[in-house]
Amino acid sequence: MFILGADAADAMPPQTAPTAVVYRRTADEVTRVTVGRAGRDAQRVDQRIFSNFLEHLGGSIYEALWANVIYNPQFEPERDGQLARWRMEGSEWIGDGLEGRAIRMPEGASVSQTVYLPTHRQLRYRGSVWTRSYGSKLAMVEVGLFHTGESAPVCSARVRVEGTSWEPRRFEMRVPEDAVQRGEGLELRIRSVSGEADVDMAEMFPADARDGLDPDVVTIARSLRMRLLRWPGGNFVSGYRWRSGIGPRDYRPTVPNPAWGGLETHHFGTDEFMEFCRRVGAAPHICVNAGDGTPDEAAAWVQYCNGSVDTPMGALRAANGHPKPYNVRVWEIGNELYGSWQIGHTDAAGNARRFVEFRKAMLAADPTIEIIATGKGDQFVGDGMAFDRDWNAAVLDAARADGAPPQYLSLHPLLPLPSGLGASHSYDEVYLSAMAHPHWWSEAFVADLRKLLTSHGGDPRPRAAVTEWGIIFGGQGWLDYANHDSQSGAVYAALFLNAMLRSADTVAIGNATALMHGGCIRKRHGIVYVMPMIHAKRLYGQARLEKLAPVTVTGLGYDVPQRGLMPEVRDVPWVDVVAAEGGGSVTVCAVNRDPKNARRVEITAPRKVSSVAAETLAAGPRETNSAEQPDRVSTRRLDVLSEGNVIIGELPPCSVSIIALR
Repeated sequence: MFILGADAADAMPPQTAPTAVVYRRTADEVTRVTVGRAGRDAQRVDQRIFSNFLEHLGGSIYEALWANVIYNPQFEPERDGQLARWRMEGSEWIGDGLEGRAIRMPEGASVSQTVYLPTHRQLRYRGSVWTRSYGSKLAMVEVGLFHTGESAPVCSARVRVEGTSWEPRRFEMRVPEDAVQRGEGLELRIRSVSGEADVDMAEMFPADARDGLDPDVVTIARSLRMRLLRWPGGNFVSGYRWRSGIGPRDYRPTVPNPAWGGLETHHFGTDEFMEFCRRVGAAPHICVNAGDGTPDEAAAWVQYCNGSVDTPMGALRAANGHPKPYNVRVWEIGNELYGSWQIGHTDAAGNARRFVEFRKAMLAADPTIEIIATGKGDQFVGDGMAFDRDWNAAVLDAARADGAPPQYLSLHPLLPLPSGLGASHSYDEVYLSAMAHPHWWSEAFVADLRKLLTSHGGDPRPRAAVTEWGIIFGGQGWLDYANHDSQSGAVYAALFLNAMLRSADTVAIGNATALMHGGCIRKRHGIVYVMPMIHAKRLYGQARLEKLAPVTVTGLGYDVPQRGLMPEVRDVPWVDVVAAEGGGSVTVCAVNRDPKNARRVEITAPRKVSSVAAETLAAGPRETNSAEQPDRVSTRRLDVLSEGNVIIGELPPCSVSIIALR
């Protein structure tokens, strides 16, 4: 049993001081937790801390969330000029396509690629291919699925091609029962059976896909109870043209992904994103292109989403089938504009100038939106912290001089492992430093940020929007250390959520990295499964964490020196605790950092406890899930003893536990 969470609450105004979680390091083997009552003035938790992030990166969209099993449906080239993913046999790659390139097939010629179907879930498939004839008046094109090396199809469908104008031809096929093994690749072959034909824009969706979305991904994403979903980037947004992702899908251009390589078909654009948000119960959070984009482009996007049908962009949205405004409230101006890896990166003065220009244009389109400025907070040692502070002060001062401070300042306190470490540190050393980082972040970094926002931000004081957070890929050897794919990443995620909760007076938004990359929902060979971090995010997203309760913790702790890019931290509790009230219960979020030892805890509640519902996510720090073993790391009930107002239990090593008390 688990006590489920409420829907996203309205944004809470910042208060002057956080509710304290007091830790005192002792030699006691038992961690003792005393939870007080949340008073009338207790810090309320902005529910948008439980948000996520979706970026067009790698296979996140077009090989996972988007259900079309065909990659590169419009036969376009990668950045190197080569036809991506397809194999031609007797065919010709031509430039005169429906939108860009196409395939010309003399009789008997074909084009093929390997596809992975979710046949464990669905045997029926629906698709279409745009065709036209050339040379002959009539042609017949077959779309078939083949086992590798076999000439007879597992199943196939044929479409009749008439005329020299492009026309869509729809087809359906059913895979016979037990004909395909779970996760088996098949060759999808499009062949001219008779006559000569050109083909373009080939799609094939499982029959249970809804609006192009993978139903397994939708189900899992909905279970997270994300309050906001940030999109479309990330680095991707700094080269993104949003207008390419609206209108009829068949005519949207396929281009190289400007940030990450691979192809961007624009098939998952603004309207598709809004539909996904609706299905998973998240409010949209859009990041605009302030890299090589313009204020006018951003303002037009705001109007497309929020304008009435009487506005030019609102009328365009209505023409695309969506007359009702989307009313997107949260907009972010730019992504990591400080980074040399970012398209259109700039310096602190340039970022401040862009913010003022973009904000003015976007508010002219809709004065009710909430806007996030690009802040900086990704350096944790040495002079880098001073650089970040100066960057943030520049945009805060410029915004205030223009009339008002920004409502939010973005931060990306991402921990790239093993970047900066060298080869001299063991797994355990790096693990302990990584797990100490969230404690340092809430105790040291946020304390400094709070002062900066107060002194430079004006009134009302801006709050932090942590629009990307988590352990991220930090170069070769990343799997040799704590990482987002393993249980260590789940424990880090819970620790960082606790850190944001402790900082709820300053932190308003927290977008985990990420929904479909990082510690995420994965799809491999048609099979959808989750990394352990998803379980941790679900536990927190479903909990009733609405108003912080004061907590005192005593017990064992540890110290870590500076290692690479990770700071020195002292007095890190082995058991990290936050408590909050909500829905008639007191919920204790307890994370055991210790990778090897269970930790006994004794919780004293503020009143007599009538029932306890406890759930834990526990595994070795290196353990993870896969398509072959999707449930190797998953949640289970945590057994505890309860008497009066005292709860006693044992937290497994490397675990995340949510204990709800009534």
